[in-house]
Amino acid sequence: MKAVTLALVAATTLFSFLSTTSAHMAMSNPPGQAGPWSQDPESDVHAWIGYNGKTFPCGGYKKGPVTTYKAGEVVPVRFWNFEVTDYTKFPPPKGLTQSRHGGGACEFSLSYDAGKTWHVIGQYTKTCPDLYYEWPVLIPKNVPSCSDSSKCLFSFSWTAYSTDQFYHHCANVIIKGADKGILPELEMTVVDVKQEGQKMNTHAVGDTLSTTSTGPNRREKQLNLDGYFACGGAAGKHGLDLGLIA
Repeated sequence: MKAVTLALVAATTLFSFLSTTSAHMAMSNPPGQAGPWSQDPESDVHAWIGYNGKTFPCGGYKKGPVTTYKAGEVVPVRFWNFEVTDYTKFPPPKGLTQSRHGGGACEFSLSYDAGKTWHVIGQYTKTCPDLYYEWPVLIPKNVPSCSDSSKCLFSFSWTAYSTDQFYHHCANVIIKGADKGILPELEMTVVDVKQEGQKMNTHAVGDTLSTTSTGPNRREKQLNLDGYFACGGAAGKHGLDLGLIA
């Protein structure tokens, strides 16, 4: 994996004007758009879609750092919030506040058309997200290549448990894929996004914990590593039960 990020000293300077009033989640690996590691940081990068005019997909942010992956590579997804002062170190210091909202359902998806369509390559339920764990997601071995980093996106989406909020954060990527590759069939689940005419007042079953979770479910972790979500895999068009409740 090859990532392009700003130096830590630059990120420290950026923190001086970014808001630290919320402990919501954003994606730090791969480095998502508008984070403190980007050239265009935003103080609401960790907030839900609809907050202060944030739009779907991705929050409407400018292009961020570009990370290159190969088909078959495992992405150790990590999360971040403004409580974390050094995003280059993992795990973060113990005792940080994180607004997990009792967990919920996380999906990880690829888009090759700048967010017009999304293809799920990973799912975790109930315990996701959490700053203190990595959430492994396999780039399927049979996905095609995507060389335009303005159109190629890796996204984290989260339907929370204790509040009807939908989070969506994206990273610009390049995928070195398979010849005649094909993207997974499973489409990303989107709820509570009024702009998209989606079903509102929807949340997902969580672990109900307000602090640190127990991390990725062992069975789900194995599915995420075994090609379950690849085109031709067992996920098909349905995937895991996200436990959505309207």
